[in-house]
Amino acid sequence: MENNDLIIKNLLQSANDRVEFKTNATLDSIAKTITAFINTQGGDMLLGVDDNNNVIGLQNIEQTIIEIQDYLAQNLIPAAPVSIHPFRYKNKDLILISVWEGANKPYSYKLNFYYRNGNKTVISDNKNIEMLISDRKNADFSWERMAVLGAEIKDLDLYEVKKTMDMDVEKYPHKNYTDEEDFLIKTGLLMNGNFTNACIVLFGKNPTQFIPQSKIRLTVYPSKISANTFLEDRWFDGNLFSNITAIFNYLDALYGKTIKIDGLLRTEKNNYPEIALREGILNAMVHRDYNSLKGFLQIAVYSDRTEISNFGSLPDGISILDLKKEHRSILRNPDIANICFIRRYIEMAGTGSIRIISECKKNGFKLPRWKEENNILTLTFPEVAHSKNEGANEGANEGANEGTNEGTNEGANLHIEGITEGVKAELLKIYVFIKENSLVKISEIQRHINKSDATVERYLKILKDNGLISFAGSRNNKIGGYKIVDAANETTL
Repeated sequence: MENNDLIIKNLLQSANDRVEFKTNATLDSIAKTITAFINTQGGDMLLGVDDNNNVIGLQNIEQTIIEIQDYLAQNLIPAAPVSIHPFRYKNKDLILISVWEGANKPYSYKLNFYYRNGNKTVISDNKNIEMLISDRKNADFSWERMAVLGAEIKDLDLYEVKKTMDMDVEKYPHKNYTDEEDFLIKTGLLMNGNFTNACIVLFGKNPTQFIPQSKIRLTVYPSKISANTFLEDRWFDGNLFSNITAIFNYLDALYGKTIKIDGLLRTEKNNYPEIALREGILNAMVHRDYNSLKGFLQIAVYSDRTEISNFGSLPDGISILDLKKEHRSILRNPDIANICFIRRYIEMAGTGSIRIISECKKNGFKLPRWKEENNILTLTFPEVAHSKNEGANEGANEGANEGTNEGTNEGANLHIEGITEGVKAELLKIYVFIKENSLVKISEIQRHINKSDATVERYLKILKDNGLISFAGSRNNKIGGYKIVDAANETTL
């Protein structure tokens, strides 16, 4: 993960009941504290910092991370999403372990239940265990876990389900799923023989058939105000993953790029803060209030700004000011968040808004603004505006159409000749890079084209579906990478 001094600085200033610092921590003490965080309000553990906030640093952090991941995965019951990231701060190596409040309480470690009492980790007594069990029962009756009557296995995009299952096993090889149905059961998306609302939002072929309020609207206005006249008005009614792909392809073409030529060098820069905007849209998708039939998520692009509005105010205990620092993460939709975590679309709890601010600063964009009014939360990106090019809408439509084909059931083939010129240029850049290097990893491609992991995976899928590249080696052992298919040549692009 990219270093982020802002996250570490906020953590160092936020010692409280959901932040703990440790220097020479044992696996046992780490597991107890993480279990307590999950059973209470979630939290962050920063390894390599002492109780007085002095940055001490760690040795051999890569091996340490592997040991912590394996230990928590084997001893934390039931399984829970745990984010573990290396950081370099003031020339010292640190490890940040971040977790949400769990949806499947109570969680145990070595048959004991732990929770946070102030800034202390303690073993739960019978009364506290009863409260945790009550929380679990309440979670089982949440909107996410309500049964979708009439939904059958044929209504799911099993390609996306299998991809998610494989990514979970890749990260935690000890996990064992017999098939896609077993994966859905163990992640709470298939309960008592019924698919849940969260399952349909995530993996439904046509989710709006069962959950009409899950659609997303994207409107492009010609000026600075909302009006009955607009340049484009689109509805994205696929599942969460197909919507992500389609929306980002659309925006890539809509905003365009700035191209500079200095001598023989040609550089490109997105006209929008890609990672920040991605984070904002994903946050809205994950945290929106799906329970109400009035619920909505709208992306509005004006001539001077972009706004992301979703139905559902901030949870109690979190304010607009909290979004500008590391804060408690209260999940409205923990099952949806868990799957997005597995897919690596979201990372540490409570840091999404910090990353949005940091990415805007780093890329020279004005700071974003949040506003909460009438149970609606709006995130505004000033000066992130649509291109004035007359052909922008046509290109954006092509990008969106290309995106909706991606990830369809059983990995339907894509017609690469139908993509936009911007996407084609990125694909060619990746193709040449893979051709010139042997067994290229996703992280290397990400650095080469300066795109997010999600975007790189999207582009790799297009190339794979068209028979241009393939993966060689073992994913489980993290040995291998992408290579060119022998029959392919540049003219295919």
